[in-house]
Amino acid sequence: MGRLKIKSHKKAQFNMKIIQYTVKGLLFILFIGTVFTSCSKSESVPDNQPPNSFNLISVADGATDIGLEPQLKWEAATDPDGDQVTYQVYLDAQNPPQTSIVNNLDVNTFTVDEALHPKTTYYWKVVAKDKNGKTTESDISSFTTRDMTNAEAIIGKWFYESISGQPPLSACNKRSFLHFTEELSLRNEIFSQGSTSKVCGREFSSTFTYEVKGGQLRLSNKSVDETYLIESITDTELVLLIRGESYTFRKE
Repeated sequence: MGRLKIKSHKKAQFNMKIIQYTVKGLLFILFIGTVFTSCSKSESVPDNQPPNSFNLISVADGATDIGLEPQLKWEAATDPDGDQVTYQVYLDAQNPPQTSIVNNLDVNTFTVDEALHPKTTYYWKVVAKDKNGKTTESDISSFTTRDMTNAEAIIGKWFYESISGQPPLSACNKRSFLHFTEELSLRNEIFSQGSTSKVCGREFSSTFTYEVKGGQLRLSNKSVDETYLIESITDTELVLLIRGESYTFRKE
């Protein structure tokens, strides 16, 4: 009888081990199944997509005679994931443009707020970005700005350089200047050196209001109302015909 009990006990232990191995096996299979299911689910979720492509609208590519503070406009870029899209605008005189003039813009238009250089070709592009940092770039467009008007070009301080038919001006005389302001006021400062003195000093100063119409410059104050011809004007040189003589000025 004792021997039978021992055999029965061993058989029970053996059966318990089989059950334990079976349970562990089932748990392992469930674990593997969970892992594969999780991977399968994560792989089925699409990655974030960048904004869709879009086009520049204006200023039109290749346009000329464009104002110095143009408005730039482009198509709104839609996002496949429904993300909010912001824009970064690049503009400068090299191709491709490297200078960012505005970032995180949430509208598809921007007016240049700092006057561009006249008679210059500029290149521009827009980068659309979603909230996850995915970006899409537009093509690059170019345009050429207009020349400055005489009224715009004349603003600033112009130093006397020479007067036709007269001896060369001295270094002291060349300190004399005309200063035109945006408020349409003009200051004329004349410097000279006395015959018995080596000191260069201000001989006189006068102020005017002025008006530029086409190629003519009109000056006026309480005692003067005269109109001079603008013979030529560039970024650095101004030539005025004053009472039959050509006065040349250099810009500071």
